[in-house]
Amino acid sequence: MIWPRFRWLGEWWGARSLRARITIAASTLFAIAVVTGTLVLITVLRQSLIRGIDSSEGKTGDDIAALVIRGDPPSTLLSSTGDYVQLIDADGAVQGNSPGADAVTSMLKPTELAQARDGGHFTIGGAWAGLDAQLRVTAVPVGRETVLVATSLGRVDQSVHLLRTVAVVGCPLAVLVMALATYWFVGRTLRPVAGLRLGAEEITAAGLADQRLPVPDAQDEVQRLAVTLNAMLDRIDTATKRQRTFVGDAAHELRSPLASLRVQLEVAERLPPEDWNAVLRDSLVDVNRLELLVDDLLATARLDEAGGALRRREMVELDVLVARTCTAYSNARVPVTVHTAPMIVDGDPDGLRRVIVNLIDNAVRHARTGVAVAVIAGRHTAGQATVQIEVTDDGPGIPAHERQRVFDRFYRVGGSRSRESGGTGLGLPIVRDLVRAHGGTVRLADNQPGLRAIITLPIAAEPPR
Repeated sequence: MIWPRFRWLGEWWGARSLRARITIAASTLFAIAVVTGTLVLITVLRQSLIRGIDSSEGKTGDDIAALVIRGDPPSTLLSSTGDYVQLIDADGAVQGNSPGADAVTSMLKPTELAQARDGGHFTIGGAWAGLDAQLRVTAVPVGRETVLVATSLGRVDQSVHLLRTVAVVGCPLAVLVMALATYWFVGRTLRPVAGLRLGAEEITAAGLADQRLPVPDAQDEVQRLAVTLNAMLDRIDTATKRQRTFVGDAAHELRSPLASLRVQLEVAERLPPEDWNAVLRDSLVDVNRLELLVDDLLATARLDEAGGALRRREMVELDVLVARTCTAYSNARVPVTVHTAPMIVDGDPDGLRRVIVNLIDNAVRHARTGVAVAVIAGRHTAGQATVQIEVTDDGPGIPAHERQRVFDRFYRVGGSRSRESGGTGLGLPIVRDLVRAHGGTVRLADNQPGLRAIITLPIAAEPPR
């Protein structure tokens, strides 16, 4: 293959800086444009000068032809434009000539003369007149005779040579000036990019909160790039802080049951075997708490990894899902009643089941006499039919000023911080994230007494077949 032989060229080009590559590319294109323009200009100039000579020779030939038609042709033909003039008869003999023109031999051969009488122009060598330059010949027929007017192309060649000389000297200079100007302008243009690179090198994860990339003053693409990158750094900073807070809170939550287990096991070492059952029962409470916490941490990590998107989507009969979930609470601390209406949503059945379980667990934990679960039709929102899931209890409720804060991870209201009654602090945040992933909303309201959790979800456009 040909390309591998020139692989070094690609490696050399790739090793150049962006400034150098832009300068080389711009200079190359400018050089091609200049050379092409010069060649076109030389060609057009030569053709224009030759057409001017043809026009002048034709006028001279017409003037002499008029004298021949009047029957008074001079023996010596004078010309103000053409260098050489001849009057040729039908046999090819010279009947008249200008000073310096051959008085015996025609400047055109018989075949060329016949073609010239039909309106053609000829370029012949200058040896006929003892010149190094070529001659441009124009023929004007006058009956059976022909007037030939010839002009040396030496001046045309001189003009073209002068232009070519100027181009040979001027084009490299123009390309050099273009390269230097491009290199300077590109350097000034890329100076903010260099500032962005240096700023990015100085940014560390530890100091991300106080460090941002410099934003140029010019309202251009580099300025918009810097603004976009700073916005990205803001998001990364926010995510990093949230992750650190999450890790710290998770470590704190895990430390309590682990410390409790350690104390209980250390106590069990000093107790006789007949007293171990009580210690085991207390240890199982902490193990169950650890299990719930790990499950919630895993669910939270999966939600963060999914970025608010559902891993699975299908048509779900919400009323059936809620009814089946509530059957698992037949032996709960307080009775759980359910009232449903046929509703179908598009979502993840496992995620929706976890939402219902978390809400019912919270309600059962705090209810006094019972928990009620209902699936009812909701209001139309922006032309979209919705369904509501309501979980109510008659417990102490949550103060209005804390109803938004309970959706923060690891946050608990004052009465829910004990090991016996408190949850993991992740149940409601998981509910909020899952509901948002389904395109719905969740809010808490007063049940007088107790609390009412209301989830609103969009109804599926088409029922499953």
